[in-house]
Amino acid sequence: MGIAKNYLNENELKILNNLVSGYFDFAEIQAMRHHPMYMSDFVDHLDKVLASTGEALLTDAGKISHRQAMEKANQEYQKFQVQNLSPVEEAYLQTIKAIGKTAKTNAGK
Repeated sequence: MGIAKNYLNENELKILNNLVSGYFDFAEIQAMRHHPMYMSDFVDHLDKVLASTGEALLTDAGKISHRQAMEKANQEYQKFQVQNLSPVEEAYLQTIKAIGKTAKTNAGK
C-alpha cells in the first residue's frame, strides 16, 4: 500500500472545494489578463488566501519521515483490514450459510 488518502468530513470537504475553486478562479483571471505569474507568485497568493480564511500555514516540512508515514499508514490499514472481509471471504461465508440452510431443510425431511 502506498497511496495516502485524507478523509475529510462533509464540512471540511466543502471548505476545501471552495478554497480550490476560488484559487483556480484567481489563476484564470491572471491568465485572462495576460499577467505573468511564476510559481512563487502562486505560492505567495495561496499563503495569503489561506491566512485570510484562518487556515494554519505549514512553515516547514514537519517531523515525520516518509518511511514513518508509510509504516503508520500500513499499520492503520492492517487494523482496517482485520475489521472487513474481502469479497472472497464474504462469498465463502454466504456459501457456508446457504449450505447450512440446505442441510437443515434436508434434515427436517
